Amino acid sequence: MPVFKVSLKVLKRNLPSILIYLGVFLALSVLFARNAQSQGEEYTRFDPVKTPMAVFAEEDTPLIRGFLAHLEKSAVIRPLEDEENLIQDALYFRNISFLVRIPKGFTEAFLRQEEVTLGKTVVPGSVSSIYPELAIDTYFNTARMILAAAPNLTSEELAEKVEKALAQTTPITLKSYGTEASTPGMSRYFFNYMAYSLVSILVLGTSLVMLVWKDLDLYRRTEISPLRRSRISLEKYLALGVFTLITWGTLILTYYVLYRGESRQSTSILFVLNSFILAFTSLGMSFLIGTLMKSRNAISGVSNVLSLGPSFISGVFVPQELLGAGVLALAHVTPTYWYVTANGLISTLGSLQDPALSRIFSHMAVVAAFGLGFFALASFLGRRQTRM
Repeated sequence: MPVFKVSLKVLKRNLPSILIYLGVFLALSVLFARNAQSQGEEYTRFDPVKTPMAVFAEEDTPLIRGFLAHLEKSAVIRPLEDEENLIQDALYFRNISFLVRIPKGFTEAFLRQEEVTLGKTVVPGSVSSIYPELAIDTYFNTARMILAAAPNLTSEELAEKVEKALAQTTPITLKSYGTEASTPGMSRYFFNYMAYSLVSILVLGTSLVMLVWKDLDLYRRTEISPLRRSRISLEKYLALGVFTLITWGTLILTYYVLYRGESRQSTSILFVLNSFILAFTSLGMSFLIGTLMKSRNAISGVSNVLSLGPSFISGVFVPQELLGAGVLALAHVTPTYWYVTANGLISTLGSLQDPALSRIFSHMAVVAAFGLGFFALASFLGRRQTRM
């Protein structure tokens, strides 16, 4: 198998540059996956925003002190002088978004269960004022219910009971029955970024081999050899297939080493299968590009365009949920989009018996169809160039 051996020698000779690319892309994939995972956790975690506000209290009672302590859980109370110009400037420049004024005699009137109101000033259209509004309503509505049951309470006793009532929380536990826990998000992000790594490395290695066989002297030697053209093409495919398997296997091995816990999930095998199909498609695309390439200097540029372009519009670097409809419509013509979409579905599976499994396999079939199309087009263009 002379063509197979020569192709492997070409890859071996360029092994240092390929390993550099592999190391860089592998490091970037792991780094990006970790960053994306931490961002994903932030997006799915709810943290109430503390609203900047000012409070002008014309009396100091236990009830008011308890109210201010409760208010500080959802707001940042900033000191401000009670002057109209300063208040207007603070609201205009958004130093505060909410202002509460507690009139003198408020506590006594409240304890007598009379109708009392707080003075409120809010920045028009401010969404952040919702939290302090809820805090005010929660505190004084709770105090009114306690007073309705025990109308003879003093201000200090009422503040203590309200604080005790509001300190109670309801624990929430989310349980899953009959299915395994879904695959953690780190696997999804790692395999998404694998699309960038695979395409970059395979285009680089395949183009180097294809350019060598385009050398005029080498081409003439193979033409007069007893080897048939079909045999020459087959040995090229085999050599580059071995290169693809080694590259893909290295990335998969890295996944199993770095994420041992997640790799034990039953659904992780679907990530591996999806990436294997992408490796096949990337090889076909690399063959097509190698067939069209005529200059070694253009290899790096083409590799970057083919890996970065689809990655940006298909959901590798930017989640598909944040991309516009026009960008996603354009991304449909790339195999990366279907690959990333399949990874997203896999990450939500509860088990291998999930009904969504059929959709995942249909996306994988689309990626494989892209690969077959690339191979067919590369074969057609290769025969056409030979005739010319």
